[in-house]
Amino acid sequence: MWIFKWIFGALLIIIILGFAIQNQEQAVSVHIVSWESPVVPLYLIVFLSFIAGMITWFAVSIFKIFSLKQQNFTLQREAKKVKDELNRLRNASIEEEIETSDLQESDETTEPINKTDEE
Repeated sequence: MWIFKWIFGALLIIIILGFAIQNQEQAVSVHIVSWESPVVPLYLIVFLSFIAGMITWFAVSIFKIFSLKQQNFTLQREAKKVKDELNRLRNASIEEEIETSDLQESDETTEPINKTDEE
């Protein structure tokens, strides 16, 4: 896999160098609001734009990664709470079942009290 990365990197560098060599004569100036850049080669403007895009992408990616890590942490904490509650409910149902069966056995052994007998 590393060989493909190196080949891709080498091809990218060759393409960039070819673009720069072919556009050495092309000179442009950039106008941004009221600022005007000096006349520079076209390839330099393209490279600077590419670098600005990479920095912007990097900043947005870092923000997104931190956001996803925070969301992951929150979801893991919530999953742990739900898992603990599920385990507590599982154990509670077993204990209640045992208590219920004990109560049913004790009810069968005692005779019901009839209100008419008391009068």
